[in-house]
Amino acid sequence: MPRKTSLSYMVCTYHLYLLNRHLFVDLPEGRALVDTGAPFSSSTSGRLTWQNENHGVNKGGYLGFTFDQLSAEIGVQVDALLGMDLLAQTTLLFDVAHRRLAAGDEMPAGFTPLPYEHAPMSDIPLFHVALNGQPARVLWDTGAQYGYVTDRKFVKGAKALPGFKDFSPMFGDLDIPQSYVPPFTLAGHDLLETVGEAPHVLGGGVSPVPMGQFLRALDIDAIIGPSWMPRVKVWLNPQDQTFALAV
Repeated sequence: MPRKTSLSYMVCTYHLYLLNRHLFVDLPEGRALVDTGAPFSSSTSGRLTWQNENHGVNKGGYLGFTFDQLSAEIGVQVDALLGMDLLAQTTLLFDVAHRRLAAGDEMPAGFTPLPYEHAPMSDIPLFHVALNGQPARVLWDTGAQYGYVTDRKFVKGAKALPGFKDFSPMFGDLDIPQSYVPPFTLAGHDLLETVGEAPHVLGGGVSPVPMGQFLRALDIDAIIGPSWMPRVKVWLNPQDQTFALAV
């Protein structure tokens, strides 16, 4: 049952799980992709229940792609997308290892909050990290199954591994010839992320420019997805733009 805290937040706990390298929660409207890289939410019905309130959201798909298309690309049924317009309304504690997302609670003990930035014109989080030993501004996109870097210096010395195919409503089909697993340090925690080089050719998404040029124009060095999250708990407080990590 929801409960009130001293901050007068309504605390709601959701079953959070990784499936095909994507983060999901189950809402009354169905399986919802938890997407910190999306500025707006969407659902098949145009409504979405979040924190015991029913919200009007975009209907039928995301960035011109239907949920049938998104489901086919991800490989599982997707009924809704939970973006930052709703996620940013409350505090969030991601505990992927224990399959739990707590919304609206106070920060637990043991966390040390740090400030974060927003991507331009949105509530999408930008973190400052050391990526392969280099300072980097990275966009945290839990809707992305892989990370991307805009400069080879971020994978210099990392072993080249087989590439991957990916899809983004923003950038379309992505055929990445090689992947890497560079280390990155976020809030004092040493983590790993599978990345490819951001493409410099158009892939059929809604963006008029390829991913590489798009990110560089926004002074974003890389994207990180959710694959590193089972190793830590992630606290996000959009109200004061702070975040924290703890084991």
